[in-house]
Amino acid sequence: MTRSGTARALIRLLAAAPLVLTAVACSSPPAPAPSPDQASVRPGDLELPAGTRALLADAERALVQDCMARQGFSFFYDSTDPAELRAETARRYWDLTLDDVPRSRREGFGPAADSAPLPASRAERQEQAYLAQLPPQRRAAWADALMGPSGQDRIKVDVPGVGIMEHPTAGCFAQARTRLFGDYEKWLRADTFVHARFRPVEQAVTGSPEYREATARWSTCVKGRGHAFATPEDARARASALSRDQAIALAVATAVCDRQVGRSETHRSLYEQATVDWIERHPTQAADFRRLNAEAARRLTTLTTAPDPVPDTATATEPVS
Repeated sequence: MTRSGTARALIRLLAAAPLVLTAVACSSPPAPAPSPDQASVRPGDLELPAGTRALLADAERALVQDCMARQGFSFFYDSTDPAELRAETARRYWDLTLDDVPRSRREGFGPAADSAPLPASRAERQEQAYLAQLPPQRRAAWADALMGPSGQDRIKVDVPGVGIMEHPTAGCFAQARTRLFGDYEKWLRADTFVHARFRPVEQAVTGSPEYREATARWSTCVKGRGHAFATPEDARARASALSRDQAIALAVATAVCDRQVGRSETHRSLYEQATVDWIERHPTQAADFRRLNAEAARRLTTLTTAPDPVPDTATATEPVS
């Protein structure tokens, strides 16, 4: 099935999604989340597999595109690449695997935190060109159609340790997520909580005596190899001023020490436990996140395995001036 064909098929299925999802939720027990990719670190099983994330992202954008077209606007999106999502997850958990010696030989300390931003995607370039040729009033109307008008009621989610996060209740994104997940507000609260967990989890880890002790053992080990660093962050900062070969040699030396003293092993164990503790403090949000995503993904997977009877014709909406 082609991407544009899949997008149309997703739109056809999801037109009645809220009713379908509600009925299933009432008639059967909550479905477990899809099994995570075993190759990646996914603490607490709150990371959806890359294929599932890509499927849901494309479904949401297809629905947004259809919603915008019905209001006379174009909306552009690129098909989501699961490989890019897997790489994104690996970067997020990079510091949990600083004992990966083979990776250190290949990649050193990895990309710097202040790496140059990625260039605009094809869809972003299309959107920029499209909006540039619209008059100001139409551009404002496009934004209102997408995210809802100013002054709308907003869903406010108070996330401990993060603050209050607000989300629109109107516009094509809100409509698309309602179609996709059924209970938009419940999904949104769950999704916001789950994706805001990283800061409190990491704070719990780095503040623990076990983490500090493991890092001190690591510091002693690297000092014995001729490097005076208190933390891996210090070593990474030093590597940024070295040649590639020197930076890789330093990364390998620190990774060997990490493996010897069990620093990353301790980090992973603490991170997993801190995530479990976070889930226990927020059981409703964690359960809703898993259930609503799993239910939507299961229906989309069933749909996209069937042949598409619709001819593959262009779907872009002509600009409206």
